[in-house]
Amino acid sequence: MDGETIVVFDIGKSNKKILVFSEEDLKPIYGESRRIDEVRVGNLLCDDADSMVSWMKAKLTEAARRWRIRALAITTFGATIANLKGGILRLPIISYNHEIEGHIRDKFYSEFGSPIELYMSTGTPPYGQLLNAGIQLFWIRERYPEIFREIDEILFLPQYLIYALTGYRASEITSIGCHTYLYDIRRGGWSSVAEGLNVPSRSPEISDVWSQLGEYKLNGSNILVTPGIHDSNACLLSYMARGGDFLLASTGTWCVFMYPGGEFKPRGEDLHRDVLYYIDAYRRPVRSSRFKGGFEYDYYTALIRSRFQADLENIALDMGILKDILERREDFIMPGLVPGSGQFQKSRARLIGGAFNRSAREAYHLLNIYLAIESYVAIKLITDGREVDIIVQGGFARNNIYLATLSALLPKNRILRATFPEATGLGAALCAKSALEGVRPHELDRFLLNLGEEEIPKPPIDMDDLRAYLDAFIREASSADEAALYR
Repeated sequence: MDGETIVVFDIGKSNKKILVFSEEDLKPIYGESRRIDEVRVGNLLCDDADSMVSWMKAKLTEAARRWRIRALAITTFGATIANLKGGILRLPIISYNHEIEGHIRDKFYSEFGSPIELYMSTGTPPYGQLLNAGIQLFWIRERYPEIFREIDEILFLPQYLIYALTGYRASEITSIGCHTYLYDIRRGGWSSVAEGLNVPSRSPEISDVWSQLGEYKLNGSNILVTPGIHDSNACLLSYMARGGDFLLASTGTWCVFMYPGGEFKPRGEDLHRDVLYYIDAYRRPVRSSRFKGGFEYDYYTALIRSRFQADLENIALDMGILKDILERREDFIMPGLVPGSGQFQKSRARLIGGAFNRSAREAYHLLNIYLAIESYVAIKLITDGREVDIIVQGGFARNNIYLATLSALLPKNRILRATFPEATGLGAALCAKSALEGVRPHELDRFLLNLGEEEIPKPPIDMDDLRAYLDAFIREASSADEAALYR
């Protein structure tokens, strides 16, 4: 049997990963992924819990044959809950992408307060679908009242998977505080929505994400079990444990910008600009913003490929094309591809100009200018002009056109490309390592937290052209009364 390890399951919406870290130095020594998509259960769109749990059990058993596993941690996407009766799922795990009736949503706000009232106490905007666990529970109460009354335990997805694997139950703050309406940040505890839906009485005691729930025995390993953690917060913890003033840009299907260390100061004008507050592993608010950047990237790159039959991976940064787009100010991509999300929620998605008809290179550069501007706006809304380091992690960290444009847009900020590929998994492993040593993550040896970043140089772009292009974009994407807020 090989050395002592920590096993992490990093459960994304589509791709599920097992990661094995060396317990001594938290270096990743093995990784494997499997795609498990959503499924239909009757008329419900659901996450495939059965396939997830079966795969995880098999992978954990295989890992226990090869390594001595010292601890287990799980990190997953948020806004997803398991409703149990007597320890068994009473409903399938319903996807946050499931659509719900408008009249039920209206009834929720009539009963618990307007979107602005709830935003000012919970830091959660009025998201659509079931991207809000509080609204999901209310929807279950309205659609399936008998089932709702029978539910005796509510677990968020990381905790349900821990329970399904090991039998240990827990609650933890990063999932409860992930745009749910269930956590009142001003009060520092359960919200009126949570109390009205009987969530506290049906939830295990809230544990720190580095707590020891107990041990699970498997193939000679006594595995210390931790409560699990929300994925964006796991990624943030990997950098936050080092200290310093920074903003994390975690880029994937959702581009999530998180600025830790500030106070809870929600503003009414942020309600429909996708500015929200997460709760970090230390139970502190994190002012954040998001847009569905990876989704937009996939949509427009598919369009470019279909029109030009081009391999976009080989398109390098071309300063001549970049400068030409900025100077002409004739070609734009407008936001609005995902209604009700992002910073320009009144905008209608459309292409302006002819870049998508001229060449793949020009269209691809335009796409990355657009994504960099969206990121710039999202960052400015949460940093209030502070000159902090911006760490870009995830898919966009490999995109040199995007990084160069973002670096130019923020001339007083250092833009750092994250080079460590598994920051989310590492954040979960930090929780497990902390549990093993009986400390909090920032008290671990500093050498464990050397993730490595590369600074992106400022490109030779004419700043007058860049500012003029930015202003033109904002004018087109915003109503007149909003435009000033984005500069």
